Amino acid sequence: MGDRRSLRGRRIALVSNTSWYLWNFRGDTIRALASLGTDVITIAPEDEFRSRLEEVGARHVVWRFDRRSTAPLANLGALVRLRSLYGRLSPDVVHHFTIKPVILGGIAARFSRVPGIVQSVPGLGHAFSESNGLRLQALAGYRFGLAGRARTIFQNAEDMERLIGSGVASADRSVVIRGSGVDVDRLGAIPLPGASVPGASAPPDAAAPSGATRPVTFLMTCRMLWAKGVREFVEAASLVRGDGIHARFVVLGDPDEGNPATVPREWLEELAQGDDVEWRRFREDVTPDLAEADVVVLPSYYGEGVPRSLLEGGAAGRALITTDTPGCSDVVEDGETGLLVPCRDVAALAAAMESLARDPDLRRRLGTAARDRVRAEFSSEKVVEETLAVYRRVLEEAQK
Repeated sequence: MGDRRSLRGRRIALVSNTSWYLWNFRGDTIRALASLGTDVITIAPEDEFRSRLEEVGARHVVWRFDRRSTAPLANLGALVRLRSLYGRLSPDVVHHFTIKPVILGGIAARFSRVPGIVQSVPGLGHAFSESNGLRLQALAGYRFGLAGRARTIFQNAEDMERLIGSGVASADRSVVIRGSGVDVDRLGAIPLPGASVPGASAPPDAAAPSGATRPVTFLMTCRMLWAKGVREFVEAASLVRGDGIHARFVVLGDPDEGNPATVPREWLEELAQGDDVEWRRFREDVTPDLAEADVVVLPSYYGEGVPRSLLEGGAAGRALITTDTPGCSDVVEDGETGLLVPCRDVAALAAAMESLARDPDLRRRLGTAARDRVRAEFSSEKVVEETLAVYRRVLEEAQK
């Protein structure tokens, strides 16, 4: 499929519902393209991350639309504006991320005769996390967005098979690239709590009732959405503390005001006033939080692709607890790199937390295996190279 040099001088546009998404999840891809001499365009509504994208080599173009709106006329207006942008910018490849850009962008790119169309479905999200009309609407939208010559990237095989089985995606134009990648070298350098070097044994912790020196810290980092399992984490924390386990519980992240499943800020502020769980606002660099954490937890039933928080925790050598759902179970092999629990099962989640709190050797064994797996399968370098290969493939097809 050629080499990276075939992308030199090409114009490639990455399109999302926020600049934050492109910066946080596709920054490495943007840097790689810019280093090759590619004309990288990022397209998203205006927000504070625009300048970050421009600093790493992107040319940012504002696309005006409201990702929260379900009004047909508003979405039609967003589609028309995007088609106009494609007509003016003449990209060789457009790559859409998140559900509304995938749907509207796929249609706009076909009308604009963009040579190469790449669609990313990074998890099926809120629309598929509940049995409601949103699922049917999402399937209908994807049917339009993924049609034609578009190539679709899924983050896990289950999501791909689900949309292929629904007749929405084409098997011969779909591929799995597992996650958005993490910097395994940087995260792998974070020592375990109380240890001086990565992998070193930490001092005795406070899981045992007698004479422990510090609490075991459980960290949950994500957008604050109910379907990520925020309530379940808080309720499980209460059970663990009630059983006399000396532990800390931290949730890190902000509400997503544009998502109907967001956790209200007032609820989080009230949570922070109590003693059971600490709430911390989102920050880009989670290194200090991972440095404190013994275990990373994500009790999600959201419809994940491959969760970044689990990859970051695994890369840092932390034991992982998550749910037995697509995307989450791609990272965690039960009993090998972490523990899997059923969705929405607070008692099972608390039991998993207690088992790791009481067994530091098990935590270290799982964490070491998680680091090895993330390094081998989910590194940024691997994800970027696989993504660039898709770009080369669609360009080759456009020339035939």
